[in-house]
Amino acid sequence: MVRLVDYLREQGLAVWMDETDIHGATMWTEEIVEAIHKCNLFILAISRHSTGSKNVVKELALASEREKIILPIYLEQCDIPKNMEYQLAGIQNIALYTLEKSKAYEFVHQTIRRLDVGQAQQDDQTRAQAEATPNAGHGTGVGHMSPPKAKVNNAKWIGIATAVVVLALAGFYLSQGGDEAPPTTILETKTIPQGTKQANDGSHRIALLPFEVNAAKEEDKWVGGGMDNELRTALNKIDEITIIAGLSVNTYRGVNRDISKIKSDLNVDYILAGSITVTDGKTSLLLDFINASDLSYIWSETIQATPKTMFDSKTQIATKLASSLNIQIGEKTALDIGTKHTENAEAFRLYTQGRTLWLTRSQAGMKRSITLFEEAIDLDDKFALAYTGIADAYSMLCQYGYLEYEDGYPKARLNVLDAITRKQELAEAYISLGWIQFAYEWKLKDSEENYRKAIKLNPKIARAHQWLGLNLQTQGRRQEANESLMRGLALDPNHQVININLALNNLAMGNLEAAEQYAKITRNINPNYFDYWVFLYMIHTQAGQREDKIAALIKEIEEIPNKDSAIFGILIHYYKDRDPNKSDLYYKLASKYDETVNNTALQDRLLMKIGFDEFMELADKAFEDNTLPFNFETHLFISDYTNNPKYKSFVEKIRKGK
Repeated sequence: MVRLVDYLREQGLAVWMDETDIHGATMWTEEIVEAIHKCNLFILAISRHSTGSKNVVKELALASEREKIILPIYLEQCDIPKNMEYQLAGIQNIALYTLEKSKAYEFVHQTIRRLDVGQAQQDDQTRAQAEATPNAGHGTGVGHMSPPKAKVNNAKWIGIATAVVVLALAGFYLSQGGDEAPPTTILETKTIPQGTKQANDGSHRIALLPFEVNAAKEEDKWVGGGMDNELRTALNKIDEITIIAGLSVNTYRGVNRDISKIKSDLNVDYILAGSITVTDGKTSLLLDFINASDLSYIWSETIQATPKTMFDSKTQIATKLASSLNIQIGEKTALDIGTKHTENAEAFRLYTQGRTLWLTRSQAGMKRSITLFEEAIDLDDKFALAYTGIADAYSMLCQYGYLEYEDGYPKARLNVLDAITRKQELAEAYISLGWIQFAYEWKLKDSEENYRKAIKLNPKIARAHQWLGLNLQTQGRRQEANESLMRGLALDPNHQVININLALNNLAMGNLEAAEQYAKITRNINPNYFDYWVFLYMIHTQAGQREDKIAALIKEIEEIPNKDSAIFGILIHYYKDRDPNKSDLYYKLASKYDETVNNTALQDRLLMKIGFDEFMELADKAFEDNTLPFNFETHLFISDYTNNPKYKSFVEKIRKGK
C-alpha cells in the first residue's frame, strides 16, 4: 500500500498519511477527524485486518455521516462485517488484488481523476509542501504529515490513515483544503493520430461500459440504463463509429471492470466509461474516453444536470467524441443524434426499467415489464419504443413457454402496429414485427424483408442480424445465416444466445469443431445457460466415438439443480436405450416442469410415447395452427429421423413458410 501512496505522489498528489496504529496505538487522533472533515472523497482500503479494526469502523461511520463520497478498495478477498454493511451498501468498489500489477496503481489514479477530486496541485506553495515530505512517517512509522489546512484552497489532497496492525491500511482521504466544491474539470481533447487501428468495416469500435450509478434512492438508479440507451443510440448514428454494448459489456460491471481485458475480449479500439451520481434532484455525469491499446485517457469530462435534462448531453458527448476521432458530423447526423424517443422523462424512466426486466427472460420479469411499458404509454401515447417493448415481452413470454401462442402473439402484433403507426422509421419496430412473422405466423419471407428493413434503418442493432440469421437458418440457407449471425456477434461479442445460435447452425452444417467452440464460449459467458448442454450433447452424439465425453457430460447434467425441460430432455434421450426406467422417471419430471410453467409447446420427446407417424401429424397440425416452434429441425429427438422421407417432406414444407 505504501507503494501506491508513493505512486500517487509521483502523479502530483499530496498525500496525508496517518500511521498511528502501526505500532499498536489505539488513540483515535484529532488529526484523523480533521482530515475526514475536510475531505471530498474517503477511500477505504479493505483487508481481513482492517475489517476487524474498531477504529476503521469509526472512521467509515464518520465519513458516511459527513456525506463524503466513499470508494472501497479491496486489498484481498474478504467479507464485510455487519457494522460496515450499511455504509458500503450498493457502492462501487475496486478489487485491487484482481488487477494486473503493472496497471493497478494507474487504475486507482484514473478512478480518482474520474471523481474529480484528484487533480494535481495548482499552486507552488502546495506543490512544494508535498515534495518536501514525500515519505513522512514511512521510515519510523510514527511520523505524521500535517493534515490539510483550510487556507490551502487550490490543492486537491490525499490523506491516508491506518487503523490496523503493520501496513494493512484502513483509509485514504482525498480532500480539498477549503470548503468550496471542486470545480468541474474538462481535460483537453487529444486528436487521434492518423492510421489508428480500426475495425474491418472501417469504423472505430468503442466499448460503452455500463454506467455505475451512485444514488441514495433506488428509484433514481434507472438513469444508468437510460443514459446507456440514449448514448449508444446517438453514437451509432455516426457512420464511422460502432458501439459495443448490451450483454457483451455487462461482464465488466463493478469489481469485474478490468479494462485491461476489454480490448482483447471485445476487439475494440476505445473504451467509453462513466458514472452518474444522483443527489437532491441533481445529477453529475463523469465520462472517460480511453485508448484501449495502452489505457491512456484521451479526455475526461464532467457534466452537471438534472435527471430530466441529463440525456440532452448526448449531443455534446457525441460531438466531442467524434471531434477527437477526426470525424466530421453532418447536419442530418447532428439532427438524428439529438432526436428523443419521448419528451416525458418519467415515461422514459418506466421504459428503461421495463427493458431491464425484459432482459431477465423470467416469467415474472417479463410480465412486470409489460405493466411498466403500459404506464409509460399512459404518460406519452406517442412513445413508439414503449409499444415495441410490450410486443417483445409478449413474444418472449410465448417463446419461453410462459404464455400460449394464440394468447400472446396477437397482442404482440397489435402493439407493433401501434409503434409503426407512431414512428414509421423505427428500426426496433420492424425487428419486433419480423419476429412475430417468423416465430408465430411462419411468414418467413415477410419476416426476412422486415429484418432487412430494420438493418437498413439501423445496421448497428445486433438483435436484427441475430434474428435474421435464425430466419435464414429456418429457411435452410445455412451459410447466409452464419454470415448474418457473425455480423450480430461482431456488434455484441459476448452475447450468449448469438454464440449458441452459431453453435447450432454450424452443427446443422456439419462443422462440428466450430459448433463445439461456440458452445464452449457460451458456457464461459454463462454456465447456467442450459441450451449449452443440449447442443454440446448433440455435437458429441453426432461426432461419434465420444462415449467417455458423453458420460462425463451426463454426470455434470444430473448434478444441475432446478433442471428445465431442455435439461430433462438430454437425460431422457441418453437413458432411453441404456436405462428405460430412469428415462421414464425423467420424462415424468419434464412433464411436471412444463405444467408448472404452463409450457404448451409441442415437445419432441413425445416421439417416445406416440411414435414417429403420429408425432408428425401433430407437427403438421401445429404448423397450420401457428404453434410449431421455429427450431423444429434442431430438436434432439427428431434428429434420429432426419433421413425419413416423411420428415424430409415436412422440412421442405416449413422451410417455404406461409
